[in-house]
Amino acid sequence: MQTEPRQGEIRCLRDSVESHYDSLAFLYRAFWGEHIHHGLWTTPDEPLRGAPERLVEYLSRRACIERGERVLDVGCGYGAAGRWLASRLACDVTGITISAGQARVAKRRNARETRAGSTSVVRADAVRLPFLGRAFDVIWVIECIEHLAPAGKERFFQESARLLRPGGRLALCTWEHGDVTPGRDGSQPGRLVAEVSDRFLCPSLASAAEYTAWCEAAGLAVSWSEDLTAKVERTWDVLLKRVRRPWLQWLKPWVSPTTRRFVEGFPVIREAYATGAMKYGLLIAEKRRSTA
Repeated sequence: MQTEPRQGEIRCLRDSVESHYDSLAFLYRAFWGEHIHHGLWTTPDEPLRGAPERLVEYLSRRACIERGERVLDVGCGYGAAGRWLASRLACDVTGITISAGQARVAKRRNARETRAGSTSVVRADAVRLPFLGRAFDVIWVIECIEHLAPAGKERFFQESARLLRPGGRLALCTWEHGDVTPGRDGSQPGRLVAEVSDRFLCPSLASAAEYTAWCEAAGLAVSWSEDLTAKVERTWDVLLKRVRRPWLQWLKPWVSPTTRRFVEGFPVIREAYATGAMKYGLLIAEKRRSTA
């Protein structure tokens, strides 16, 4: 039985995540550019350039996104995925983020580009989405709901079912734990997952089975589930090489403890992938047409 988090705990977590993305914006953009999520390599010889966009394209194909659809991008970051969907598929994209800094950058960049579709950004919480029911054809999420407690994750799927039209799809890429009991079994995999969760502000990592169960309970039928770990884990080889650059090493004594702890977590997450303690999952779920 899930224990409902207290309002103070929810507010503290939300504030911590917002502060994290606002304070580390320069690092995210320096390391990885506009997209602050994993890259994708479907073949060994694919270049680093364009890897984050390849993940966006891959998810859009798996979700069968059609031209002109209404998309809600939850945890939109700097709005790069939304601009891709609007430019390539003429989608009307609404992005949400709790970060004031991300919202400012996304709005500025949205205003500079001409697209076939439209883009907008709203500051909002993923568990309290300020939209009317059946407002969207697709709810799009890349690496956001890791920051929610288990009860918040469950509520997110309920919100998704409320906001999707019948037959609409949820398109999700997310960090998952492997076949361990995170932080409880005393094993090396369990400790790795617990450390990743702590360093990257994730109250917990869920399993693929838990995500499927939350979808089903909310009235969303899973149509596709895939382990993308082998296609995305190279991301952390790239990031580790970048943080070892001399100029970043020179800056290390001057950065905040929070920033240092974040960067020092890169080898931990790489090891978690390598040992199978952590996985990277893709999930597509459709709102049942009989669901109210």
